[in-house]
Amino acid sequence: MTRCRLWRGTLQLTADPFDAGPYNRFQSWLGLIKSDAPSVGRRAALVVFIAWVPLVVLSAAQGLALGPTPQESMLLDVAAHARYLIALPLLVIAEAVCPAGLASIAWHFGDAALISEKSRPQYRALLESTRRLLASPRTDVTLLFLAVLVTLTLTPPLYPLSVSTWVRPVSVSTHELSLAGWWRTIVSQPLYLLLVMGWLWRIALWARFLRGVSRLELNLIPAHPDLAGGVAFVGTSIRAFLVLAIALPIPVAGAVAQEILHGGKSIFEFGYVIAGVVIGELVLFTAPLFLLTVPLLRARTRGLFQYGALAGKVGQHFEGRWLRPDKTAGADALSAPDFSATTDLYSITTNVRQMKLVPVTNAQLALLLVAALLPFLPVLLMTLPLRQILNYVAKLVL
Repeated sequence: MTRCRLWRGTLQLTADPFDAGPYNRFQSWLGLIKSDAPSVGRRAALVVFIAWVPLVVLSAAQGLALGPTPQESMLLDVAAHARYLIALPLLVIAEAVCPAGLASIAWHFGDAALISEKSRPQYRALLESTRRLLASPRTDVTLLFLAVLVTLTLTPPLYPLSVSTWVRPVSVSTHELSLAGWWRTIVSQPLYLLLVMGWLWRIALWARFLRGVSRLELNLIPAHPDLAGGVAFVGTSIRAFLVLAIALPIPVAGAVAQEILHGGKSIFEFGYVIAGVVIGELVLFTAPLFLLTVPLLRARTRGLFQYGALAGKVGQHFEGRWLRPDKTAGADALSAPDFSATTDLYSITTNVRQMKLVPVTNAQLALLLVAALLPFLPVLLMTLPLRQILNYVAKLVL
């Protein structure tokens, strides 16, 4: 997206730093992306049509849609449906929310005058380099190569010759991949990994941007009411990543559901897996915010000395005027400005003492936690008897 921005008194057209992405030029050439309409819904439907629909058609053509065993039945492969039918379009839908949210945060550093005049050129260069790295043709080639390499490397151990599956059915004469297996290996899985790696690259550039900002000369205000020196808005990146935070664990939830349905296992056997997913998401989406800790710590330390000294002087003046042995407070003391001024200053000084070193709130962390656990909710409901679920609902309602 291109925006008009006032830069040093000159109105300029500037592209958002995070709305570029792998293969955007190719998608634009196909008409899937337009400058005035990203067509996210159409692209989400298209990736399902490319990645999932052929698997169903090709497996049905070979009698593997519903085979003799769950492993040989494509339609019973919950993990495949979770990956290509649900997670894949969500990775595309996330583009309607996340890049714009990150761009708003990136631009706000300049709009809110948090970047000193001296550091403005470096800030501008940081924005431009972020978009350039995200939209680089070299990035497209590298991600495609990695996606294909990972797919080819992991397919044999995931679908061994000793187990007959719809991807690699075991027959008397051959152990070759099925038609659906070939499509999964050549198209579906590389496409899925391409989108995942594209998002990981975008998150890496988001971290790079915050690291670059942390090295600039920032106009942080230790007593700011947001208790984060004026950069609490950076924590809204958690909300921008929520769709992505839901999409990433879905394949894991699908694999867990597959083991429960067809492997006879319990969801409690996957407690460490679910905990690992939650911890991984918390680290992935909050770690970049820790890159602002150093400038926030410097601002807090400076504020403790400066505001502490000011509060001490005002306190001495207040005590000298109102708490002298020969001074008796009369009825006019309640309306004296000294009391309200001292209270206001001490309240501001308290903001400095309570200043956070990471611009994130507990509410934002709770949202991220819910997003990480949400894909596992259907798996949990699937393992509970219907009568037990109705009892829980009745307890909540009645």
